[in-house]
Amino acid sequence: MFGHRSFLRIGSLNDASIKGLLTDGMELEKFSYSFDQAVDIHGKVQGEVRSGTLQLTFANLPPNEVIDWMLNSRKYKDGTIVMCDMNDTPLQKISFATAACTGMDINYSESGDTYVSTRITLYAKKLTIGGIIIENDWKNI
Repeated sequence: MFGHRSFLRIGSLNDASIKGLLTDGMELEKFSYSFDQAVDIHGKVQGEVRSGTLQLTFANLPPNEVIDWMLNSRKYKDGTIVMCDMNDTPLQKISFATAACTGMDINYSESGDTYVSTRITLYAKKLTIGGIIIENDWKNI
């Protein structure tokens, strides 16, 4: 049986323990991240790997900090996503730097554990997973 919990911490990650994540972070219902690379019509690679698209879903309405981030096109934030195992031991940390909140969906439902969930889309200039760093070449930032 696989059990895990994932948390989003906006800003610096001072405490990666479960207590620190519950106090300063938001527990995620689900998340994903992706990379892409340009290819031509024959499937040959034509560009560098680009990264930084993160999809995060959490229960309840978004905090004002997240709403302000979404509504301000010139606001960028750093943060970390921490995935913990069923014993609440951190398994993986995904850090992002200079991220814009490029999308937000608020969903209401009459069923389930929570009646509201929020999905945000982040696009980061820099993404660090383990020791691997991928940085997009953004101009004017």
